[in-house]
Amino acid sequence: MSETFVGGFMSGFLSRGFLGARVGYGLYFTTARLFGVDPGAHGGSELTGAMAGYIDGQLMPTLADDENARLIAELERVKDFDLAKDQIKQIVIKRPGWYGIGFGRIKIVPLAGEPRSIQLRHPIAYDRLIQLTQVFSPELVRTQPFLAF
Repeated sequence: MSETFVGGFMSGFLSRGFLGARVGYGLYFTTARLFGVDPGAHGGSELTGAMAGYIDGQLMPTLADDENARLIAELERVKDFDLAKDQIKQIVIKRPGWYGIGFGRIKIVPLAGEPRSIQLRHPIAYDRLIQLTQVFSPELVRTQPFLAF
């Protein structure tokens, strides 16, 4: 099966670490994998221009085959982690509060190993991730309202 880029973004709306202290992270999806990209490690800061935010100004662009292959190779090179769709047990997305009150979260639970948790600092990040995960693998996704624990 060939792998096709679905979409993704890198943003200050995503953060990691204690209380979201490390602001800025990227999540990118293909038809087969989910990539996490840390702009502070593995060359992630090299994802500049169109790739740092959206690809060609779109959350989910349509790419030519050669551009698709180049983009996936670039993600391979700078990834913090990647998980194949069949290695993921569940993706839980919790909505953040409005006006900067309370973080949301995306938690990627693999079949083996520790879950990956990334804070959502703004409802825009939540909305984008809902769109992306619905294309990636809707059966893996669970959502939680802001006040859920």
